[in-house]
Amino acid sequence: MLTEISLERPHRTNRLATYLDMSFFSLTMSFVEESAAAFGMEAGDTTRLRLASEELFTYLAESDQKGNAVSVEAYDGWYYVGVKFLLKTAPPEIPISHPPGKGALEPGEDLADMGLIIASRFVDRLNVLHDSRSGYGVGLTKEKTYPGTEAPAKAPVRALTQFRVGRPETETLKYFVRQVTAYYPAGSFPVDFSFPAKVADMVAEGHYRVLVATDGGADVAGGILWRTQGTRTIEAFGPYLFDQPPEHGMSEALVDGLLGEVVRTEAICLTDIYPTPELPEGYFELLGSMGHTKADGHKEPWPIYYRQLKEDPGSSVWAHPDLVPFLRQEYDRLYLARDIRLTPGGGEMRPAHPLFSVELDRIQSSATLHLIWDGADAPAILEQHLKMLKAEGFLDIFFTIDLAHAFEANLAPVLIRQGFSPRLIFPHAGEADIVAFQYEGQ
Repeated sequence: MLTEISLERPHRTNRLATYLDMSFFSLTMSFVEESAAAFGMEAGDTTRLRLASEELFTYLAESDQKGNAVSVEAYDGWYYVGVKFLLKTAPPEIPISHPPGKGALEPGEDLADMGLIIASRFVDRLNVLHDSRSGYGVGLTKEKTYPGTEAPAKAPVRALTQFRVGRPETETLKYFVRQVTAYYPAGSFPVDFSFPAKVADMVAEGHYRVLVATDGGADVAGGILWRTQGTRTIEAFGPYLFDQPPEHGMSEALVDGLLGEVVRTEAICLTDIYPTPELPEGYFELLGSMGHTKADGHKEPWPIYYRQLKEDPGSSVWAHPDLVPFLRQEYDRLYLARDIRLTPGGGEMRPAHPLFSVELDRIQSSATLHLIWDGADAPAILEQHLKMLKAEGFLDIFFTIDLAHAFEANLAPVLIRQGFSPRLIFPHAGEADIVAFQYEGQ
């Protein structure tokens, strides 16, 4: 059954006004823990969120030394719980590094002793907040654990000559997700699809949008989904069809339905990062490709497609000279007008320690790093991250930089020296264009 009812709702938020003083440590941790439990997070995830919050509060309190006020916000994002520590002034630099003498993580080692680098690994995302209107501080996000499903058997679907395309109800959506994982190999769909209930909550929260094709009843013959990325880019996934002949035009109808939805937004471009063989011809052009490493070590190409939705207005981006040849080649190929501003560096003072975010996809054995706080010892800390990720068996390691920020662009030579190669540009996928690097080893 289809419905046009939006399931989105505002985030429920709890707020605590307290102080960066260890006298308020237990109060603050109880607030975080009880808020997460009230938002439906299970005990194990609540503990991980509390552990990350403990490390963060302790560091901020020890760095502040004055017991200044801090506002702590815990909010329910349906499929995740977020915690923000908001300050009136910019936070001190946050050293995400091993204690002296530590090397790569060893099996059985006590994670709590690894400091803030492990705090960032207890949660799914750790972000520095530096908006003068919203406040300064640090945000933590921990996704909820959902029951997985065993690999489902393909449910036969009759070929539909007549079908409807629309937004699905919750049970229809979950059935569609199970069908995708039955009909398509891993790596053809977002990792969230291993948990149908999670996808339902992500759609309800507004993270994903979905259209499915049905006979008007219980037969689900295909679908497509998408999400907003950055400020002016839409990321699509699919289309996914279940035993539908191409002459019936279902793939075209699903993509047309998607275009009809996103054309009313401010998005300038559309990318398809999980294209399927059913992607209709003539709708997209090749943006570029990454590599996907199989369990046996064989690397397969992972093509990514692109479509312009509106005329690109052109923009300025930062770039280190080492990255300029790649950028010019790709911008010329994609007919994108960019004013490239160089960032050679002038010997100015920098914070000592950087902050990297790490997003892990254990099902597909991939990790994506991003620099969110600059630091002079970025090369050493990046090398530590690489050692840890390789020791944990991750096969594909990516790094993204947002060309809106000169300090990110300046990391390009460090990435290249440590074995990363620039692979493609995602236009407008961040505050500006995003460059994706892939680790090739060294």
